Amino acid sequence: MDLIGILDFVDEYIWYIAFVLIICVGLFATVALRGLQVTSLGEMARNTFKRDKASSENKLSSFQVFCMSMGSRIGVGNITGPIMALLVGGPGAILWMWVFAGIGMATSFLETIIGQIYKVPKENGGFRGGPAYTLFHGLGMKKLGMVAAFVMIMMYLLGFVSGEVISMSEAVQGAFDYEWTHLVFAIVLTLVTGLILIGGVYRVADLSVKIVPAMAICWFIICIASMVLAPAGVIHAFGTIFEYALNAPALVGGGIGVALMNGMRRGVWSNESGIGTITNLSAMADVKHPVAQAYTQSFGVLIDTLVSTMTALVVLSYADFDVLHGMYVGAGEDSIPVLQAIFSDTIGSIAPYVVAVFMFIFAFTCLISDVVIGEGNLMLIKDSKAASIAMKLFLLAVVFLSCFFASDEMTIFMDILLAVCALFNTYIMVRLAKRGLEAYRDYRAQKKAGIEEPVFHKDCLSDDSGISSWD
Repeated sequence: MDLIGILDFVDEYIWYIAFVLIICVGLFATVALRGLQVTSLGEMARNTFKRDKASSENKLSSFQVFCMSMGSRIGVGNITGPIMALLVGGPGAILWMWVFAGIGMATSFLETIIGQIYKVPKENGGFRGGPAYTLFHGLGMKKLGMVAAFVMIMMYLLGFVSGEVISMSEAVQGAFDYEWTHLVFAIVLTLVTGLILIGGVYRVADLSVKIVPAMAICWFIICIASMVLAPAGVIHAFGTIFEYALNAPALVGGGIGVALMNGMRRGVWSNESGIGTITNLSAMADVKHPVAQAYTQSFGVLIDTLVSTMTALVVLSYADFDVLHGMYVGAGEDSIPVLQAIFSDTIGSIAPYVVAVFMFIFAFTCLISDVVIGEGNLMLIKDSKAASIAMKLFLLAVVFLSCFFASDEMTIFMDILLAVCALFNTYIMVRLAKRGLEAYRDYRAQKKAGIEEPVFHKDCLSDDSGISSWD
């Protein structure tokens, strides 16, 4: 067995374990929070869009952090992922993606509370947090926390950044195929990344607030236009999803089981609930109560799923599934040519440029969020100016070289590291779920008492050891 074969084997089976753990934690959170993802949608929306300011200039507001986390969640996978899921697992995979997202909203809510409770203050203001910090400070498992931080650094600064740069490079190359396109793009992107690194986390936050809402709205508009002009229509799309979810025809190998697995994979890889990666960002928010930020992150899972759903509906509105499957096979089992062909037939010849622009923007917002996550984890291992400079130089080299090189082995290896993060995070949630639920009950008790904006005090917890950012 070659290296790719070995990595594929490890990747498949470690994700089986990770999926089982994530789903179990999500079901527990759903029951413990009494179906919060359904009963509290209004409060989620209010907390997300109220646009409160941070308490000082050196801190990030809840909305800024929400936009950064959505920049990380909404990526190229929201374009390619749903298409791959429905063409490989059948349209029924989209229904299971919705189911997993519903469970994931509760998971994201609970993991955000825990991440907020155990965040740590920065010397110049603001906060850092995430699974590595929770292991290190919250559970006192310093060595394991260091390992988790190293995994995050490798996964984000080497794996995710590399994948996103490759996606941006391919998008630009597809739209502007000239002899020196790769080199020019590599230089330009490296310079832009350097400017972002100089500006730091606050520049990333400001960019996210400006870019992320606009890109999501524009994607919705483009998708709706395509669906309106599509031959089969959106009603046909929804009918196909439910038909294949409940009774998958033989065209889909493996039937409902394949649809279920592909739907779950699309859900977890897109909204990242249960993996712990988003808590690296959500823990940075300056809020009065951890639960306030948890509402926004749970709502983020819903928005991310809607973006992915729009992509799937564009494809399924175009034709019957057997026609779409033939297009997919004819495109060499690549999802982007399928989407470009559909867009070209519905919105016109501008389609390849539209897809290229959105792939570029989606990948770019992920990249700038990944920089923040990588640096935050590095500061747990070595909080020094020299370490920060070395990381930034390394990152610029990754950005430049990734414009020219792609590796299947690297992609699979990063996917394995993502599963490892899920194992870390589910362990944290099992150990600290009680603290998260105590904080939630405290928030609800204050709301019931008529307090408009509940304030968190660590004495509401049965155990406040390891907490450094709350009185």
